[in-house]
Amino acid sequence: MTAEVFVSGFGVFSAFGFGPDALLAGAFAGTPAFRPVTRFDVSHCRTDRAATWQEADAYFLDGRHDTGTVEVASACGRQALDMAGLRGPADVPLVLATKVRAPSLEPDSAAGTTARVADRLGLGTPRRTFVNACCAATNALIHGAQLVGTGAAEAVLAGGAFLVDRQAFGLFDAAQALAADGRLRPFDQDRKGVLLGDGAAMLLLESGKSLRARGAEPLARLAGWAMTDDAFHVAKPHVEGAGAAAAVTGALRRGGIGPDRLTYVNAHATGTPFNDAAEAAGLHTALGDQTETVYVSGTKSTTGHALEASGALEAVISLLAIRSSVLPPTAGLDRPDTRHPLRHVTAPERIDVPYALSLNSSVGGVNAAILLAAA
Repeated sequence: MTAEVFVSGFGVFSAFGFGPDALLAGAFAGTPAFRPVTRFDVSHCRTDRAATWQEADAYFLDGRHDTGTVEVASACGRQALDMAGLRGPADVPLVLATKVRAPSLEPDSAAGTTARVADRLGLGTPRRTFVNACCAATNALIHGAQLVGTGAAEAVLAGGAFLVDRQAFGLFDAAQALAADGRLRPFDQDRKGVLLGDGAAMLLLESGKSLRARGAEPLARLAGWAMTDDAFHVAKPHVEGAGAAAAVTGALRRGGIGPDRLTYVNAHATGTPFNDAAEAAGLHTALGDQTETVYVSGTKSTTGHALEASGALEAVISLLAIRSSVLPPTAGLDRPDTRHPLRHVTAPERIDVPYALSLNSSVGGVNAAILLAAA
């Protein structure tokens, strides 16, 4: 029998700054964090905008951006451990999503980054690394949940970290995927593309047995999860969102609920024409008649796309929606796409959220969903 998995602490970072208060004041207010990029030259690119934290620019100006990733991941990990009140984490494994970059840009390997974060926090083993692009952090959280759920570990620190760097920016620009108008507008008929954003989040996943032994209280329950791959195309999503639909259905099934009990979906919502259309179609398939009742928003419209870390950042946003009883809006949604209409959150919405689902997709048809429940 699989044990229940709880979230007992978290740490979060975005272009709004460190901690949940910064995120609540920014993303939950629907305020985009995009500004001109100054940490490297973007004069030749389609746009000069990204959601970057200005204080992180110093890591790039003196060539220490690999250290910056370690710094923000470690800071978020420390926040999570402190919030949970967990002392002496020497037996706690680390599962981290991070980036793979050219050696000229990142002298450390991805696994080396994980090791440095674990050493800074005094964590134990195993130390595992996920690098599969936009689903990496979601997969890291799911792997951590499986370690706890199967009894392989009583607690796991899992999440991801990403700082906007020259290589990622250049790759998205070369693919003509960046929004030339400097706006990320998910599900809007006039959407032009994605914008990148700094982001990191670490969640302490813990068993009920461990929580009771420590006399600690959970923040939420990780009720369900699923990973799928539709293998439709190396880059394009399945036109009907088949893999995304299967991930949503699988997460709900594992959580023991139907779409009628789901309140909110934090969508992948990159603001690109193909992704948004496919995701909306997939949500219609998974939610059926409940598509009209389930709230949906795309918070990349405020935080930017944190690539490998996006799933962890958006899992924390979903957790905060449950904890605060407020839904974060999709910014810049002026003309919703009518092909697969959704119940969009266009302004902060106050409502009880017993269940929230975070959905991510990646190249190669990979999809992953996490279902969070009120504790």
